[in-house]
Amino acid sequence: MTSLQKVYDAFLVKMLEDEWVEWEEEEVNEDLYNLLEGALAWFKFPRKSLEHDTENFFEDLDNEEIQILACYMKCEWLNRTILTWENVKPLYEERDFSQANLLAKFNETLNAEKYNALKLERVYYRSIKGKPFDYTSLAGK
Repeated sequence: MTSLQKVYDAFLVKMLEDEWVEWEEEEVNEDLYNLLEGALAWFKFPRKSLEHDTENFFEDLDNEEIQILACYMKCEWLNRTILTWENVKPLYEERDFSQANLLAKFNETLNAEKYNALKLERVYYRSIKGKPFDYTSLAGK
């Protein structure tokens, strides 16, 4: 079993945001759980089951799997941050669209984070325990 907290910790290390400083611990855990749920949908072909309860995955996850989930959690968080009403509202109210550039930068950041997660997944899919998959085993002998 792998604790969900292990994935949360990997995610929080990647964050510079102190969004959760003023929150109660229960609220933080609920938010992290929701971000994880969103991230799970992005992880296409994990080698291990990602089934879990509110505290643990039912299987032991490797560091690779934990880091991929943490990156996708960051994508979920960035997407939520970008789409806040405070960022979108000025696009509908101001004639000069002064925040369009800011939103473009946010979207660049989100796309860069998605690209990082996809790179991690590609490495994950092509290797088992850090070694490349032996594709010659698929050829007929």
